[in-house]
Amino acid sequence: MNTNPLVLKNGLEEKASVFLKYLITKGGPELPDYEEFTSIVNSLGLDDVKEFREKIKTILNENSLIGHAFVKPFGYPGDFNLIYKIYQYDVNEDPRYKNWDLFFQNQPAASAVRNRKKFFLQYCKNLASRKDNAKVLILGSGPAEDVNEFLTDYSRENAISFELIDFDQFAIDFSMKKNEKFKNQITYNKINALRFNPYKLYDLIWSAGLFDYFKDKHFTFLIRKYINCITEDGEMVISNFSTRNPTRRFMEVIDWNLNHRTETDLFRIASDAHIDKEIVSVEKEPLGINLFLKIRKKK
Repeated sequence: MNTNPLVLKNGLEEKASVFLKYLITKGGPELPDYEEFTSIVNSLGLDDVKEFREKIKTILNENSLIGHAFVKPFGYPGDFNLIYKIYQYDVNEDPRYKNWDLFFQNQPAASAVRNRKKFFLQYCKNLASRKDNAKVLILGSGPAEDVNEFLTDYSRENAISFELIDFDQFAIDFSMKKNEKFKNQITYNKINALRFNPYKLYDLIWSAGLFDYFKDKHFTFLIRKYINCITEDGEMVISNFSTRNPTRRFMEVIDWNLNHRTETDLFRIASDAHIDKEIVSVEKEPLGINLFLKIRKKK
């Protein structure tokens, strides 16, 4: 039930409307405004969202991160360019958008995205330290900034070779250009992860920011499909946003919808995929917003 006094069932209350106009006029929320703005967003009912978007329409374009998420210039939410900007903590210096971008970048969800990159880098470093010529498959590779950072920091050529899967040619082109000097260690496949048919085994199959968009049945299908593609001591790691994501309502209001899941959900999905519970675990990044379903192959 919508109980916030700033919001009425028949639309935004005047106080909320005035506050939103104030934010637009001054170029976005500053730190003292975050709590009130977030309170308004979290209290929006279904009938209020259209009016809310109308109030902030001047920033709902590609010049702001919020607008980028909303207009989806590449045709899908959470595209490679937006994720790259989150990784880089990119902020538009134009005063009409700067504070909006700072607000976006300071949201818990954005911080969690950066944390999952750190999680990946540590995983790869651990893998490279115990095995030469390790093979990593990434489902939904996006900008592959994580791969670039690893190969830049861990330059030993026989450390890890990466195979990247993404359905977006723009994402692949971006990654290829970014990782030109590592082209001997990276291969690319433009294909949907549901349709890709691997022909070799991998020491790590990693996916971050992809399975959040799948329904449970597709999630289960992909586990069953790819579990047979990891080595005897290999591992599959899949990230998924938690239902505890404090930024969830804000993301929904700007039309960035994910399938948020609990740890219990992830264990259930693994069970539905007929994976022995003894080889399944769930970890999380420091904020507890990104969960990681881990499946280790039995030796």
